Amino acid sequence: MSNQEDKFDFSDFEDLGSKIQKTIDTATAEVLKQAGNVKEEALKQVDKAKEEASRQMDKARESATRQFDKAKEGAARQFDRFYGGQNEQAYVDVGHGRRVISGKLRKNPGLYSGPAEIAIGVAGLAGFGGAGIGLGVTTLVGAMATNLAIASAAIFVPFAVISAVLFGKGIFSSSRARRVKQYSQIWMGKQYVMIDDIESKVRWNRKKIMKDIHYLTKKDLIIGAQLDEGGTCLLLTDESKSQYENAMNAKRVREEEEERKRALEEAMENASFEQKEIYRIKKEGQDYLKQLADIKAQIKSLDVTAKISHMEVLAARIFVCASEHPESISRTDKLFKYYFPSVMKLLNVYEDMEKQPIQGENIQKSKREIEESLDTINQALEKLFDEMFQNVAMDISSDIQVLEVMLKQDGLTEDELHADKTEPMLKF
Repeated sequence: MSNQEDKFDFSDFEDLGSKIQKTIDTATAEVLKQAGNVKEEALKQVDKAKEEASRQMDKARESATRQFDKAKEGAARQFDRFYGGQNEQAYVDVGHGRRVISGKLRKNPGLYSGPAEIAIGVAGLAGFGGAGIGLGVTTLVGAMATNLAIASAAIFVPFAVISAVLFGKGIFSSSRARRVKQYSQIWMGKQYVMIDDIESKVRWNRKKIMKDIHYLTKKDLIIGAQLDEGGTCLLLTDESKSQYENAMNAKRVREEEEERKRALEEAMENASFEQKEIYRIKKEGQDYLKQLADIKAQIKSLDVTAKISHMEVLAARIFVCASEHPESISRTDKLFKYYFPSVMKLLNVYEDMEKQPIQGENIQKSKREIEESLDTINQALEKLFDEMFQNVAMDISSDIQVLEVMLKQDGLTEDELHADKTEPMLKF
């Protein structure tokens, strides 16, 4: 009985195991199938996302390109408006309230006279030249070797030469007039025109273009036009000429300043050590004062700017004193090496704190500490300035004592003058 029960139980467990395995296999297959579906769906979603991202990127790129082109066009308009208004029609005042378009020609020599001279020259060459040549040939061969024939030939030849000259002059004038007409179409209505622009738009070389423009400006044939010194730009209005003059003046000032600096540096190479030190302290002082002025212009606090102004006055006096009394230069070196860099750092921090949109407690505290430190620095500069005059004061005291002794020896002090009055006068 018990054996049958054990056998029954075992077979039941076998069936149960097979069922469990079958269930597991079915579940696994289902899971794999679902996973495959999920994977496929995920890949589809990824592909869709990639396509959408690509479309968005293309749209963003096109939008950015359009914005860039608009910004570029706007910048070009602003540039042209600032540097001569090349996109706008320009005019020139000619007096009595009259204005004419810039680049207008007073006249174009040869435009009409050139063809007329060519026609006259051709006619003269055909008439006088032909007759003169015919008579000359006939005279040479002896067919009409008469004085009348010789005289006629002599008369015809000069007229033929004149006709040839007129013909050549007409060709030259007519050709130049056509070139000038083309130039004027390029620069008409502009503030200025670059010679390079003219050269790029016509078929003639720069030498011929410059020769024509020099002729036009020398004869004052372009209303209000002026060629710049370098021969690179034709100025067509008073505004462009004024801008050019200002630019040239600024350039000359810069060149003179650079030349002065070079001369000074060359002179310093052969100068004594004391002279070099004086030059150095002046240069470093000017640089520092410029830094102070620049940072002061950026700070909004009136209290701090007042303290910086006081610092500028003290520093300037210290630099002047050091340059006039080189023995005190060593004392100013500490200012440049230690104190001034710290001062500039504090002022830059203060400026940055002022720009913060939220003025919290820590920022307010730091700003107050910097303001207090500026007072301390100014007090230190006042003390340094006073100490620098100590040796000067001692020298002045010594000079006064020497002067008093000399006056006393010469009897020019007040006591000596009174003593002279008590002496009896000499009688003769």
